[in-house]
Amino acid sequence: MEKTLQKFYDLLPESLRSVAARHSQSLDSATADYLRDELKAYRKQAAAESLKNNCIDIELVDRMIETLKRLLSDFNRFNDAEKMVISAATRYFLDSEDAQLDFSDRFGFDDDLAVLNAALLAIGKEDMIVVRA
Repeated sequence: MEKTLQKFYDLLPESLRSVAARHSQSLDSATADYLRDELKAYRKQAAAESLKNNCIDIELVDRMIETLKRLLSDFNRFNDAEKMVISAATRYFLDSEDAQLDFSDRFGFDDDLAVLNAALLAIGKEDMIVVRA
């Protein structure tokens, strides 16, 4: 396994590794565009859910989406392994039934945050780390 991808998996809690690995796929221009569109749609879904469940931290969701969109917009700057990490983090985020149900409670996006930040560390983008406000 490529060093960057291995670092990504090593940074994840063990309970998230298999779910994240399921989302590891290559990333090309068309896929990056598709994932950006999916992030926009997911933001709308998250906003609607936050109206029903005030425990959802929509500001955190927005920061994670903006970070993922930046990575996808600049994906040509990354090597193939880094693209796979970005793809895995984005697809994991978009999976509302991942290791922890996103809209279940105030901690629903904690696993997504862990995966995103592990991806950022693995690809050397520590300056983009997302934290709770």
